Amino acid sequence: MVCPLYVDFTRMCLEKFPTLVKFTTLQTCTSEQYVDCPIYQVCTSSFNCKYLPSCSTQYNEKMPKLLQNIFMNKDAYEVMKDMWTKYCLSPENSKTCAKYQLLSKGEKPPLTLMPDGRKIRPFDLIFKRKHIIHPPE
Repeated sequence: MVCPLYVDFTRMCLEKFPTLVKFTTLQTCTSEQYVDCPIYQVCTSSFNCKYLPSCSTQYNEKMPKLLQNIFMNKDAYEVMKDMWTKYCLSPENSKTCAKYQLLSKGEKPPLTLMPDGRKIRPFDLIFKRKHIIHPPE
C-alpha cells in the first residue's frame, strides 16, 4: 500500500507543506510505513498549529545546510517527529510550545529553541556528531 497523498508518482503534500517534504523520502511514501511519516500526519491532521508553516520555513531557510544534515540523523529525526506530534498537531499543547509563546508576542524564536524550551547547541552537533539537547536555562 502506498500513501494516498502519493498521486501520479508525486506527493500531494508538496502543495500543502513544501518546506517539510525534505524530512521524508519517496521510499516512505511507497511503503506501508507512510502512516508514520510526520508529513503525512501533518497533512491529514485535524489540527495544525498556526505557526507550523513559519517554524518549518525558519529551519529550511535559516539553518545552515551543514547543521541540517547533522541534525537530521535518525535520533534527531525521531525527536523532531515527537515534537511535531506533541506540539504542532495538538490544540492543547501547541500553546505551551516555547516557540509559539515567543511568536505570539511578536518575537522571533532562535533556531536552537525546541518546543519544550530546551536548546540545541550547534557546536555540540558539529564536534560530537550526536544529538545533544540541553535543558532550559
